[in-house]
Amino acid sequence: MDNNLRGMQIGKKRTRDEENTIMEEKEELDILIFIINFITMIVGASYHHNYRLRDISWDKSEHTHRRSIWMQTLESETTSIELLRVNPATFKKLCGILQSEGGLVASRNVTIKEIVALFLHILGHGIKYSWVKACYARSGETISRQFHVVLKAVMKIGKYYIREANSNENNQDNGKWKFFEGVLGALDGTHIQMTVPFEDRARYRNRKGDLSTNVLGVCDPKMKFTYVLPGWEGSATDPRILGEALHRRNRLKIPSNKYYLVDGAYTNGPGFLAPYRGTRYHLNLWRGNRPTNYKELFNLRHSSARNTIERAFGLLKKRWAILRAPSFFDKQTQVRIINACFILHNFIREEMTEDDLLKQVDEELANSLDIENEIRDEENIRAIRLTHEWTTFRDNLAMQMFNEYQAR
Repeated sequence: MDNNLRGMQIGKKRTRDEENTIMEEKEELDILIFIINFITMIVGASYHHNYRLRDISWDKSEHTHRRSIWMQTLESETTSIELLRVNPATFKKLCGILQSEGGLVASRNVTIKEIVALFLHILGHGIKYSWVKACYARSGETISRQFHVVLKAVMKIGKYYIREANSNENNQDNGKWKFFEGVLGALDGTHIQMTVPFEDRARYRNRKGDLSTNVLGVCDPKMKFTYVLPGWEGSATDPRILGEALHRRNRLKIPSNKYYLVDGAYTNGPGFLAPYRGTRYHLNLWRGNRPTNYKELFNLRHSSARNTIERAFGLLKKRWAILRAPSFFDKQTQVRIINACFILHNFIREEMTEDDLLKQVDEELANSLDIENEIRDEENIRAIRLTHEWTTFRDNLAMQMFNEYQAR
């Protein structure tokens, strides 16, 4: 009995010793595993860090390579016109003008060509910075900063390209304009959608319900703009904006013996020759019809010549998609962008002899059913008023046209 009890006690003691040994071995194993994991973590972090450094270095090289390939594609005439709206020769000359006259300078990291390209790309397609970042492999901050730098340079060259109409220009060789002796061009307003603060929305909402700015544009027979006044609220009427244009410091100047063609929304008065109201006018209404009296003939020829301003506006918006939808810029920047688009329009009209976009505009207008030298200040027209003399002038001009038309 005593021997059996003593044997059991010895067995329990051995069991406890074995358990303690196993516990100690397990603790040692856990510590060893912890040490191994710790060392692995350190080594892995070091390797990952070195890998990331190599990866970042590779990314920079890849971005530089991508930019180089991207700029090379712009040397193709087709690609250049599609992406930048100008051919390579015009693009190169624009870069030179912006550098010499606009004060545009290259930095250590970007070239003149690259920042002018991204500027034209944004204007031509109305795209946001996030998309431009992918194309040019630049940060959003760099793109934003360089966009405003180029915009400032374009505004500086505006005085060379938005110039007063030449009052000595002879239009006798121009089939549509030869009937209007003394004409300087055409004048009209166009609405361009804008993004404005909430408190300004009521004033900028036009009669169609869109938020826009009503822009006054004046162009010569060659479709080059000679005067532009953007920034007016969409609710402002065309005659009101024209009245302001005649009185502001940088005003529209019209010699007393000259005039512009305007549509029926304006008063037929000195300096502004309007069509006869209540008589067929728009070109689309003349399809299959011939004029039967002097008023109809006058309106037909008036519409044919004044259509130039419609074509100019159409070409402007066709080329610069940023004008066809509200942009994400602040209100002041949007007005500057509108001005810049007019400046670039005139620059391109001077430099590009062939413009396929104009053919597209003419086709769209044809299918559209939407009918809508230094002179002293005292010699300029400063007000819009209806006068008997000017009404007589229009009647005499219209009857002279009709008599010659019947004689032929």
